[in-house]
Amino acid sequence: MTYYYISTALTPLEYGDTPDMTFHFLFEKFKENLSSSDMEQLGVLRKKFDLMNIKRLLRHEEIDNRGNLNQKELEEALITEGYFDQYVFDFLNRYEEDADKILNFPELLNRFFIDEEKKAKGFLKTLLGNQRKWRLILTGYRTKKQKGDISKQLSFEDPFDPTTAMILSQKDSPHFEAPEGSEELSEMLMATKESPMQQFRSFAEFRFRKIKETVQDKIFSLDYLVAYAIQIVILEDLHALNKEEGEKVLNTIVKDTA
Repeated sequence: MTYYYISTALTPLEYGDTPDMTFHFLFEKFKENLSSSDMEQLGVLRKKFDLMNIKRLLRHEEIDNRGNLNQKELEEALITEGYFDQYVFDFLNRYEEDADKILNFPELLNRFFIDEEKKAKGFLKTLLGNQRKWRLILTGYRTKKQKGDISKQLSFEDPFDPTTAMILSQKDSPHFEAPEGSEELSEMLMATKESPMQQFRSFAEFRFRKIKETVQDKIFSLDYLVAYAIQIVILEDLHALNKEEGEKVLNTIVKDTA
């Protein structure tokens, strides 16, 4: 199946653009033009927001409206133990205090990436794997910079995973070295190390560019639509930030990384 109509209706995106449609509106367009199996794959992108919205509820914060569930639906799902996979409720039931759930939330996010990557196909599978890898590298870099304990930060990770193992091997090293193949990301982190806001923007640009490069020759495919949706997210987050929020968001990336 090709996706000629919906693909040609989407305005090409460049980093720094203000999208002419929101992530939520884009998904409404997807629903009108795509099959249920296509929407199931795309729904994984929104499922991540649902998962992070659990943390927002625990913090008594307003939820992100880009998830599959609104706040009422999310609260009901948590009460009835519906919608989410069982591992979500196993995690939440393991800790009595909200503060402990928040502190250990990287464990839940880690499980999400691992499980969804195993089930995913095509670009979505690549995307989930890359997001997990990039977050690991960010965590390793920031932990080393702050002279923290890398072993503790990555305690929920599989120590036999190549990226995790490489980062853990540096726990006693005075400097951080990114895994082979991630030199560009490492250089970006070093070049912006004195400016958290610039680091966030550079990381956003890095992700945007890598995603675009991966699907640039697949414009009439589901992979292109998945990539387009993620690019919308990156641009929305970029335009929502002000200078003070930059460091907060970057630190959140690290704290939410397993």
